[in-house]
Amino acid sequence: MSPPNDVNNCSSSMDQIIKDIHSGYVPEVPFDENKWDVRDKKLSDHTKIAQSILNGLNDQLTFLINNKSYLTVSKHEPLLSSCLYLCGEHWQSDLMWSNAECRLLANLCLKQLCGLIKVTNIEELFTSMDMSKVFIGLYSSKLDKDDWKKYPAAVQCFMWMLKCLKMPHLNSLLYILMPLPLKMFDDYRDSNIIIALNAFEHIIENTPSAELSMSGHDKILMNSLESKIRGSEYQLVPPIIKCLLSLISKMQLKHVTGKNDLEWTKFDDVLYILIPRMELESKNEPIKEFASVLPFILKSVGFSSIRWSQRLIPLFADYIMYKHSKLVTIQAIKVFILQTWPRKATHWKTLLTILVKALYDEDNLNSLPPNDENITAIVDCIRTLVAAVPEATISLNKLKNENEFQTKLILIEALNSI
Repeated sequence: MSPPNDVNNCSSSMDQIIKDIHSGYVPEVPFDENKWDVRDKKLSDHTKIAQSILNGLNDQLTFLINNKSYLTVSKHEPLLSSCLYLCGEHWQSDLMWSNAECRLLANLCLKQLCGLIKVTNIEELFTSMDMSKVFIGLYSSKLDKDDWKKYPAAVQCFMWMLKCLKMPHLNSLLYILMPLPLKMFDDYRDSNIIIALNAFEHIIENTPSAELSMSGHDKILMNSLESKIRGSEYQLVPPIIKCLLSLISKMQLKHVTGKNDLEWTKFDDVLYILIPRMELESKNEPIKEFASVLPFILKSVGFSSIRWSQRLIPLFADYIMYKHSKLVTIQAIKVFILQTWPRKATHWKTLLTILVKALYDEDNLNSLPPNDENITAIVDCIRTLVAAVPEATISLNKLKNENEFQTKLILIEALNSI
């Protein structure tokens, strides 16, 4: 793709420019797992082609800029869309069909494109275009039905364009933006589910709650995310829950509605789904993943987490004993104390026992040095408990004088600092 000799010639050769751009698109690949090696080779082999086309496009756009051949959106929409599709496929450098050079060239092309349209950035360019046509074009050519599995680069392009859309410009495009992430979320591959979750999070963040509700997408997302918590592998549970909490926070609006703090909410539904999985788990890695989201959930549930005390406290006692879940469990206990202290604390003795036992274990590990971060977190949590329940001070003073503890220097030092 070489620049024309003059501006008029360039204007008359737009169709050829678009044709050249199309040749740089990442081609269709098989999604049959038996042909995964063929797929990967076809994608990696395209990198040099894409780099050459992007380099030529950059030269072409530079020529237009230097000759002040400014473009209008309405007249040059096919060219603009083609450029967006090509550059959008290379917005990341760690893709099988891309590299750092491709990403650099794609960013240069986008910068040149903005200059030709006389806008300051890509977000402003998007607001000047009819993005519904751009997305529909991508859907109709590559992302319709199950075709998205054959075009991983087109999926990346979709994600890039989606991330460039912000409130309020994203609202009117919900009907176009939601189908692909929903299809990907139902796929069996973890990588596709993660991409879908990233899309959901951006859409939730940049769409007013009223718009989500009126379109019905709040219920669709809620049902999809809740059902996925029940059936997904443990490593997917944290990102799914974080996305669900974000959606509920958007739709619940407790601070606006003034609902009773003890009223059952969708946050309680999350605990209702997750706690049984946590109670039945005994392996280290799943416990680590489940524990990682517990502080976030309890903070969202708020004062109502007191209704879950009978099930949460045994979980605290269990999960705090696992090396990889200890710190987040301590953090979860602190959140629980902060959220529930206004109600008469009937479980403070049990919580204090759990924390002191965890502190004791830090001083009792065979051949392993104590974890300073864990000790600091435990001490901080005990301080919070004592501040919330002054009666705990008496029990704490008694513990300091226990003969069994006198040989545990770290424990006694930590208790004396409280």
